[in-house]
Amino acid sequence: MKSSKTVKRVLSLVMAVLVVASSVLAAPVQKRAAAAASYSAYLCLSTEKWTFRNEHSSDKFSDKLENTTNPLDAAASKAKFTDVMSMKKNKKAKTYSVSLTGLKPAVIGNDGTFNTLFVDTTIPGSMKDKITVTNVQVFFDGKKVKTFKKAVLTPDPDATADFTQIQIINTWNSRVTAFKYTMPKKSIKVTYTIKFK
Repeated sequence: MKSSKTVKRVLSLVMAVLVVASSVLAAPVQKRAAAAASYSAYLCLSTEKWTFRNEHSSDKFSDKLENTTNPLDAAASKAKFTDVMSMKKNKKAKTYSVSLTGLKPAVIGNDGTFNTLFVDTTIPGSMKDKITVTNVQVFFDGKKVKTFKKAVLTPDPDATADFTQIQIINTWNSRVTAFKYTMPKKSIKVTYTIKFK
């Protein structure tokens, strides 16, 4: 009986030490992310039929289109994402672009809509107020379909998130203005201008 209580006390002590240690380790990681000299950006999406590319921090993040709900057309394997691997932390405004090329009509062209379309970044969510993102231009099949003079950024007000995203289409976020479009059959490109304060 006594040894059982001792074991429980030891285990409780070990757990307490691990919790403190993990919180102590997490803070420097967050500080390093905020102090980084440059950041990355990725085009991410989810369609009506659940073809997707998740954000970079997801365990399902991939360089390829995926669909775990419906069969994905074989032509999807030819689609190629072009990401931004170095957005320098610069106070001068600079324009970048992310894209998805090599699409065929059967890949997502027959889906009715996007659930989401956004630019995911490695900029910490806590830094959202330290950047300005403007002139977000959206191109489907080489034609401009929308321009946002000022970007809608997450985290949303009064919310927290690990990373900042530039929202373009989001059926679940009322802050993102809906617009009419035809689903792309060949390519998607998003350009945006970012300035660090």
